[in-house]
Order: sequence, then C-alpha cells, then structure tokens
Amino acid sequence: MTRHRLILGASALLGLLATQASAATPLIDKVVFGDAASEAAHAVDASASERVEGGLGLAARRLPPSEPGARFSGDLKFRLAVDPAIQNYASIRLWGGDVNDGKLTLFCEGRQVGYRHLGDVEILDIGTQAPPFAGRFTYRTFPLPITLTRGKKALDCAIRASGPYAVYTQQFESFQKPMSQASRPVYALYVHADPFLDSGDQAGAAPPLAVAPSAGPEVLDDLKVRVNREIDRKLAQAGPLNVLEVQFLARAAGLSWTRAHANPAVARKVIESGDAFYARFLADPKSVYVDASRTNADWDAMGPFGKALRLLQADVAPYLDTPVAGGQGAPTRREAYARMLDAGLGYIQTHRRLYTNQSMIVDLGIYWSNEGLRSLDSPLARPEPAMRRFFYESMGLAPWTGSLDEAGKPTYSSAAADTGSFRSANDYGLFTKAGLSKELGFVGSYGEILDWATSIYQATAATPGGQGDPVLRDQLLKMARARMAFRYPGIDAEGARTMLLEAPIGWRDPVYPGATTYVQKSGWDNTPFNVAVATRDPQLMAIARQTLDDGQYYAVLRDRLKDKNQRTTIGLLDAYDEWLAVKAWPKSDVKLPMTPGQPDFVFADPEDGVVAIKNGDEVLYASLYWRANCGVNRLARFHYQTPSVDRIATIAGRVDFEASGKTCVRRATPHISAGSIPIVAYPGEAPAALEGEVLPVAKGPPEARYKDQDNPYAGRGYYYEATYGPYLIAMNASADKTMNVTLPKAEKGRVDLVSRSKIAAGVGSLSLAPGQTAVIYAPSR
Repeated sequence: MTRHRLILGASALLGLLATQASAATPLIDKVVFGDAASEAAHAVDASASERVEGGLGLAARRLPPSEPGARFSGDLKFRLAVDPAIQNYASIRLWGGDVNDGKLTLFCEGRQVGYRHLGDVEILDIGTQAPPFAGRFTYRTFPLPITLTRGKKALDCAIRASGPYAVYTQQFESFQKPMSQASRPVYALYVHADPFLDSGDQAGAAPPLAVAPSAGPEVLDDLKVRVNREIDRKLAQAGPLNVLEVQFLARAAGLSWTRAHANPAVARKVIESGDAFYARFLADPKSVYVDASRTNADWDAMGPFGKALRLLQADVAPYLDTPVAGGQGAPTRREAYARMLDAGLGYIQTHRRLYTNQSMIVDLGIYWSNEGLRSLDSPLARPEPAMRRFFYESMGLAPWTGSLDEAGKPTYSSAAADTGSFRSANDYGLFTKAGLSKELGFVGSYGEILDWATSIYQATAATPGGQGDPVLRDQLLKMARARMAFRYPGIDAEGARTMLLEAPIGWRDPVYPGATTYVQKSGWDNTPFNVAVATRDPQLMAIARQTLDDGQYYAVLRDRLKDKNQRTTIGLLDAYDEWLAVKAWPKSDVKLPMTPGQPDFVFADPEDGVVAIKNGDEVLYASLYWRANCGVNRLARFHYQTPSVDRIATIAGRVDFEASGKTCVRRATPHISAGSIPIVAYPGEAPAALEGEVLPVAKGPPEARYKDQDNPYAGRGYYYEATYGPYLIAMNASADKTMNVTLPKAEKGRVDLVSRSKIAAGVGSLSLAPGQTAVIYAPSR
C-alpha cells in the first residue's frame, strides 16, 4: 500500500514551501491605500476608488459601483512585490466595525485569486453581515499561487468590488447582486513569508459595552399577537389549508395561550384540508411529494399531515369513519388518509438523503407519516421500532444504510442519485464520536441542526412535552455540548455583549460573522431554547439563562419576527412557553465555555479535523481538514482572536494520507474549487489562478465510489499538522498509527494545552496515539 506524507510540494501550484520561509524577511511588501508615498511606490491607479478616513482616523480606499445599479466597481490597480523562490502569503487589512455584505476580489496577472463561493482559498473578502470586531482591525490571509510568483519579483494586481451573492442558482443575474453601496474600505495589503502576520500596525480597542440590546420582553407580546392573528386568518380562510398550515394549527392547539387551544374549529379545518389533499392525490398521486406550497416536499412528503393527525387524534376521531368529501361510495377518511400517507411514506423511504440535516428531515417525514398511519389504526402502519431505527441512523447512533429498495432492503448510497456523487461506506456514520456532523468536515451554521435533532427526540415522546427515547436524548446532549465550543464572545450591532457562532472555519459558511448563538442558532423552524427546554439539561438551561441575562434572547426574537415567512411563524410557536421555563430556572455560574472568565480548554475532533481553543483571553479555531472536497489540498484554516486583533487565515498544512492513485484537477472556473454547487459563469471572467493544479485523492473504503466533487474520503488524511503563530496543532485521525510530532523551540517555555502540562526544555518530540490531538503553545514563536 502506497502512503504519502504531504507537507510541501514544489510540483503543486500552491507550492507551500514553508521550510524556506525563514530565509525570507517577515514582510516582503506592504501597500498602504490612501497613503500618497506608498501608493506612488506601488504604482497605484486609484481612479476607480475614493479616498476615505476610516477606523482610528486612518486613510483607506473604497470602491463605489462603476455606475448606478452596477454589479461591479472599477479596478483599484497596483504593483506588488513578491519573493520569486518561496511561498508568498498575502493579507488584507479591514476594519472590524464595518457592516457591508459586498465582496472584494483580487486579480493578479490577469487571473482571479481565490474562489467566489465556498472555495478552499477564498476571494479577498466575503463581506460582513454584522460588525465582526468592533473598534479594531481584522486581517484575512491566503496563499498566493506559486505559479503566479515563481521566478517573479513583482505582480500586476487589481482589487475589484462587487455586490453580494445569492446561492442555489446557476444564473449570473440572480447570483451576482448589484452593488447597493461602495465597498468596505481597504487599508493595506501585505505580502509575507510566514503565514502568521503580526503587522505591528495600530490595533484599536473594543468599545465600552452597552448594557443590553434595545429589545425586551415586549417581543413576546408581539409574537403572541402574530401567532393568534395567523390562527384567526387560517380558521377564517375559505377553502382548505396547505400541509404546513395544517401542522401549524395542530401544534398551536396544544398551546394554552393561543386561540387554537380547545377550539373545535381546528379539527374541522384539518379535516376539510385532509379531504382536499386526498382529492388532489387521486388526481395526481405524485402530489404527496410534489407540492409547490412548501420547499422540498419530496423530503418529508405527507409527514406534517401525519403529525397533525397524531397531535389532534382525539379531536379528529369523530370524523374518521365517515366518507371523505366526494359523496356516496367514497372511502372513509380513515382509509383515504391512510392510502395517501402510505404513498408518501413509500416514496421518501426510497429517497433518503445523506447530508445530516437532510437525512433528519426525511426521517422525520418517514416517522410522522407512519405515526399518522398509527393514529388512524391503519393496517398499513409499520411497527414503530422499524421507523425509529431511521432516527438512530440520522442521529449517528447506527451506520447510515440509505434508501430502501423495492424489497425493503437498504441500498446505502449506491442506488440513490440524490445522496451525492459518492458511494459511502457501509459503516459510514453521520456524526463523529465527539458529536459533530460530517458535511464533509466541520460546518458552522449548516451544522446547527439541534432543531431537527430535538424534533427527532420529541417525536418519540408519548405525549407532547413528555420524555422521549433516552438513547436519543443522550446523543442529542452529546451533539449540543459539542456545539457549545463553537460560540465565542462578540459585540453586536448595538454595542452589547453577545456570543457569536463560529463561521470562518466552516466548510459551508459563506458569511461573517456568524449569528448570535448561545444554546442553539435560531432559524426558520426553531427557537433559541428548543433543545434546552426539551431536555431540561442543567448545563443547557444555564446557558439559556445566560442568553436572557445578556438580553440576546429578545434581540434574536425581534430579528426573527422581521421575517414574515410562514415557516418562521411555525418555528416560533414554542418560544413563549420556553421563555417561561428558562426564566424560572435558577441562575448559576455555568456559562458557554468561551465566555470570558471561564476555564481554559481544548475541544478536538480528529474525525472532522477541527479544534477549538480557549487560552486565557485568546480564542483560536482551526480546521486542519479544510474544504478538501475532491482531493488532498494541504490547506488548513484558522480563526484567531486576541483582545486587539482578529485574524482569519488559510495556510499550508501537513496531511499524511493513503493514496488511491486517482487525482483531482482544479478547473478553470473561479466560482468554486470543487463540489456540487452549480457553477455560475461570469461575463468575461478571468480564469482561476489555481487552474490545473493536480490534487492527489486519498484512498476510500473498498465499497466507496469516487467522483471529483463532494467526497467524504478524497481529501482526508490520517494525520494533520499546522503551525500558526504561537500554536502548533497536531492531530492523529488514524485508528491504529502512532505519530511522532517534532516540537517547536521556545524561549519562554512550551505548554501542551490539551494536557495542561509544561514541556521540558530538552524534549524535542512527542508521540501521539490514535485519536489524540496535541496543541503546543510556544509564546516565543
């Protein structure tokens, strides 16, 4: 078996010649925009830009639209010195108080540096949705492709601004939005040999904190008014409701403060709608999974209707043994609804999806469809344990077995086109042992699936609000606790204390910063306290209290209420009762682990290649397995915050892996480095600077299938290592290999932050057992 150890490689386009970096000066070049002398020295053509005074009163340049309504700015052109013999890194300096969702892209020698969407090397700046680091500067670092710099002492470059992006579209006009404002100001661009940039420039300081966000408990009154108004509207509506509206009424009927509670009109409306669903099913059997009234109806089919029938079982019982609307000779509702639920269940059992959140949604559809059948006492109902086993797979408690074939046998992913372009192994699990989901490495916002996981746990409870399957509860708590490490302290747009979801190291995170998140991220279908109240876990309930104490629960609900989407109304149904439960919970000293004043810690998950570190007042996140969709890319991603500086960096890393003999070649498109996201072609676009780079493909399991996009095996190693600033991270992801780690020298001493032990001065290496991670802190580096 051939094994490769990849650290550096002159044959690769990135080169990654980190061992030669020490021979170069720490700073190869620096252009300060807005400074006349620096601009003259770098042949800056600033005609397309505006000189502005920005953070700390410093000069900068921003790029306005080339004309009103344009999608792009003109080009800010300049000449940049590089070292012709080594790997060059570039860093951009930006103000951390900016809120601007426009983009900045670097072009050098006629090629685009970085990819527009979810690339392993990103464009210059992806914009901000909130102030990421108020009062201070933030830096973004990336490797300059060595094919651009080899043998050259300077590059002709340009920065171009554009409007924000949309996703899930292949059309340029809908993906690339117009610029509604000028770009965020650009302060400086640096070229350096060491991937860690300590610029020495003025840093700034965090502003004094506001007492709390301006929102308060009044948002709960607004929520109740919205829900009751919607209930009145649905009950008064002429004609049937859609499937999600039926589920909304059924869920609202269980809440004592709503006008759906103990209201006989709810059951009548549900039955009227159920009859209409059946009539539509007779006319078009595909309507159970093709439904324009909701997104991805083929994921849950008639599951929401099955859930409504179970929640309202006693209320709808008097209607079930009379004929469905349609006259004499029609089947009873019990029979008709069962046929419809069974048809939808049969479809989604044969169309399960592999990515974790999608698997959960489909399996909830399967379970609730069957629960609807069980509430009808239908002979078509499957045994409940047979349906619950799907939950065990979606929650990572059992290998994912895929869709069922016509004989009801599992197919894993071999027969399902909608599970991705690869064939997973027969023992493939959707979660790591540490409790993180695997899409394909660590995901930030996309990994916030505690809402669906909580829904799975709650579905197994005999009554709403009761205790569900204890095995599912234990797994749910493992997931929740793993996610707690990925919330770090920040300052919101009103200047108040908050905790932010870690996004920069997430594989599927195209935004910065992440949303305010404590216990869980609030989205379309859930509340911020959902998992805490469902489990009544003391740690999660204490963190929910932290949300209240910081005033952020009200701020999150205020912002959610701005979204008038029907799913948002449904998702916030439980917010009031959950608020009452958390408000009554005793206060404690338990906080999120990254909260200032909490003990230092290291969370490591070798299966996802991810680390979270709190070291005094420093916060460090690292993804050593970074967006390697189609092959081993030798890149690591860091997000490092001190009280004065925020750094996001993509750098060279070491990856040891078992070779498959296959390769993946980077395409010319500068849209995405690899993956199944549709490619959006831009008019007259420049080719990707990394076009043609050949990435080796790691060996997968014997039964796995490989295509060069979104593959969970192709870019994985069994050992990862990367150094950034004073931190060396070594991660042994193998099952049976012990790895040797060469330790850095340090004048001030070295500490292994995992074991919290000092490393003696004469020790030059350590052994790392399978599954272990070492984080060596060497302050002199």
